[in-house]
Amino acid sequence: MEISLDDAYALSSPEQARQFYAKWAATYETEFVVSAGYLHPRVIAEIFDSCVPDVTSAVDAGAGTGLVGAYLCRLRPALALDGIDLSAEMLAVADAKGVYRHLYERDLTRPVLETAAPYDALISIGLFTHGHLGPEALANLLPLVRPGGYAVIGANESHFHEHGFENALVSLGVSDLELRRVHVYDEGSEHRDSLNVVSIFRVPE
Repeated sequence: MEISLDDAYALSSPEQARQFYAKWAATYETEFVVSAGYLHPRVIAEIFDSCVPDVTSAVDAGAGTGLVGAYLCRLRPALALDGIDLSAEMLAVADAKGVYRHLYERDLTRPVLETAAPYDALISIGLFTHGHLGPEALANLLPLVRPGGYAVIGANESHFHEHGFENALVSLGVSDLELRRVHVYDEGSEHRDSLNVVSIFRVPE
């Protein structure tokens, strides 16, 4: 099955996303991550490791096939890490990596219940891009983190600015907000010019 970023960006509902990623789960890492030179899971795990203190627990929101978790657990082997994703098929691939304590199939367009929340920290990439979630979903993510906890969230740069993510974060009362522009793909990738904004902040007390 040949799938492009344009296919992912064209999604318009949680059910479309569920069906799309069910078909892509088995080949996502070879068909996209390797062939496109997708760096972001490693990049955001390294940012988390450099910016978040030695916390006990974290949740990977939009865990997908578990690439972020795999990198993060190499850097923080004692971290109790849970994962949340819309796609059961993607989570099955993540589960096989053996790095997550619990995995939850959840629709993040709605409040997320029945997890091991609150966590000390949250990490996320892939949720906030064209065809996926807008800033309104932040209100469903932040309650997963204890008051004063940490969040590191990557978002497609154009999507971030077009939909006012910075203003949304400020309106939610986050503190110590830092924004970093990062490359998502390696130098040889046709998508090299696609950048993400990583938001690093503390959840309101």
